[in-house]
Amino acid sequence: MAAIFLLSVDRMLARRIEEAMGGRATVELVQSIEREALAKPCLIVIDRAAIPPERALSAAIGTVVESAGGRPVVLATGEMEAEPLLRAIRAGVDDVIPRDGEGAEIAVVLARLLNDAVADRGHRGRLTLVLGADRDACAVVASDMAIAGARGATLLVDCTLPTSAAATYLDLSVDYGLASAVGDRDRLDASLLASTVARHGPSGLMLLTFDGGTGVEPAGLTPGDLAGLIRLLRGCCDHVVLNAGSLRHGGLLREVAAEADRVELLCGQTIREVEACRRLLDRIGAERERVAAMRLLVWDHLPGVLLDGRRMAEALGVGSVLALPVDRARMRNALNAGRPMAMEADGGAYMAAVRRACGVGAKVGGIDRLRRAMLKVVERAS
Repeated sequence: MAAIFLLSVDRMLARRIEEAMGGRATVELVQSIEREALAKPCLIVIDRAAIPPERALSAAIGTVVESAGGRPVVLATGEMEAEPLLRAIRAGVDDVIPRDGEGAEIAVVLARLLNDAVADRGHRGRLTLVLGADRDACAVVASDMAIAGARGATLLVDCTLPTSAAATYLDLSVDYGLASAVGDRDRLDASLLASTVARHGPSGLMLLTFDGGTGVEPAGLTPGDLAGLIRLLRGCCDHVVLNAGSLRHGGLLREVAAEADRVELLCGQTIREVEACRRLLDRIGAERERVAAMRLLVWDHLPGVLLDGRRMAEALGVGSVLALPVDRARMRNALNAGRPMAMEADGGAYMAAVRRACGVGAKVGGIDRLRRAMLKVVERAS
């Protein structure tokens, strides 16, 4: 849990701050800042009343800021006039709270800074980015990968427009989207996230969509909003799977790709899709080494198509390849029924490949072995 270090001896002030935070952080009364205590996400509150009258406010703030090691520093003061507040800001505090303020007035400031601290220095869940030209196919694969590779709290963020293909695939009604999450960013934590986003009951997967169930693109969201929210979501979950879907802002995608633990590039075996993916990579502008670290997922892989995964990877500059064979009838039935293939007892060759992509042992059954043997016969014949 994050911590708030209060430089004070006033227990009443400590209790007021603790109540305002609603249990989201522990409040500790301290006389100095120890370097070891700064290892976890935290912020520091200076009590103006605890500073001796003979000591200059700016000097006291400067000492704390220097020892804070980049952690947020807040001043709790009863002097809310413009001049003392400006002096405090110039001395280095990140914000100011009224010493005798109401809980909501205190919480709005501390929660925002604490969330920033958690995003920057707290637990960071794994981030998987799924890119591709076929937005619906990307949503399906991202959903199945999120379910198959789930270890702990897993969140799927689907940025497909005009409506979320993942919501259809998971048969979920969504009424909370990225715009709402950005609006709640100052108070968003794991508890609030779990209680507000749509959840797929059979798997426990949480879903956050771009449209938020409205079927329209949210207005007023900037790339900075989304990048900051994704960092915060990593602090709230063990694994975040981001389907880029309709996102096309090169700077945002480049930033997310740079932070992702794994980037999957989904592409079908056609020249048009390869060209679309190449343009997408050009828009991102990632370094050659980072592109080479991506993995190419060959969607609806057919051994008889001459444009194979190796040629596609060479054209795109991607380092590794994994074929995703698709039984089109089964996949269409799964989409229409709202039952993800990852929830099937026998997911066939497609789910075997998805599990390999997630580093999960395949569930091998009699049908799976038969299909695998037949696929090898077809590959040898071609």
